[in-house]
Amino acid sequence: MQENMYDQYGQPRQQQAPPQLFEDTSGQNYDYGNQGYGGMNYGYPPPGQPNQGASGGYGAYPGAIPGPQIFQDPLVANMAMQYGQSLASQGREYVDKKLEKYVSMSQVKYYFAVDTPYVMKKLRLLFFPFTHSDWSVRYEQDEPVQPRHEINAPDLYIPLMAVVTYILVAGLCLGLQERFSPDVLGMQASSALVWLVLEIFVIFATLYVTAIQTHIKSLDLLAFSSYKYVGMIVALLAGLVMQSLGYYCVLAYSSFSLVVFMFRTLRWQVQGGAAMEAYSAGNKRRLYLLLFMSGLQPLMMWWLTKHLVAV
Repeated sequence: MQENMYDQYGQPRQQQAPPQLFEDTSGQNYDYGNQGYGGMNYGYPPPGQPNQGASGGYGAYPGAIPGPQIFQDPLVANMAMQYGQSLASQGREYVDKKLEKYVSMSQVKYYFAVDTPYVMKKLRLLFFPFTHSDWSVRYEQDEPVQPRHEINAPDLYIPLMAVVTYILVAGLCLGLQERFSPDVLGMQASSALVWLVLEIFVIFATLYVTAIQTHIKSLDLLAFSSYKYVGMIVALLAGLVMQSLGYYCVLAYSSFSLVVFMFRTLRWQVQGGAAMEAYSAGNKRRLYLLLFMSGLQPLMMWWLTKHLVAV
């Protein structure tokens, strides 16, 4: 027995360990972290083990912490889109309600209901009002006909385009005179807006002081007061071609035609189409009002364009 305990070199033989009755499970990793719950790591990699990142991933998302990859999920992306659309619709409804308190959007849309034939006829009417005879505005169910169907109806499309074009032409005139700077366009826009608001305020103050009852709406007055920019643009372009002589000639004709247009158009707005009575005090005030509103246009045209023409 003792001889078998040594090998042929005289070294003691290694004794085999006795067989285990139960399996040792203390070193086995069950990877509870991959389930996103349970275990002590709570979805984080065990200490000493590198983060598997996008290849393996711990928890529900790569790196165990939801990041930008969460929006790649179609369900989450659809929910975010629906939420954003609902916020946008609520904001639009809020803005519309606030605007409706001051200006009706349906009324504003009426002034932009124009087409190309109307614009061409209106421009011709502004420069040649002498050839027009019927200045009345048609009505349908107590509402005025849209401008595209009624040339005598005021619109805001032509005034808006005229104001923008005036600002650009003013910048061109100053640029050709080497007086242009980046702030010029902003100053021209601010000046045009301030003088327009001041003009409308003066007209409303005159109506209030004289106690004249008219059918003129605020947007109607805005449209009529802005038609002068069409003549101002033509006068400035003539000044570029024929210098100051062309400017003053075209400005004089544009002013005269605009006075005729304003007087005949506003007469139906102020008097309702009734004939003036010579000895009526109310109609005299209306006549003075018409002359004041019409005569104010040439003065404003000259004031807003005189500094843009080379002497």
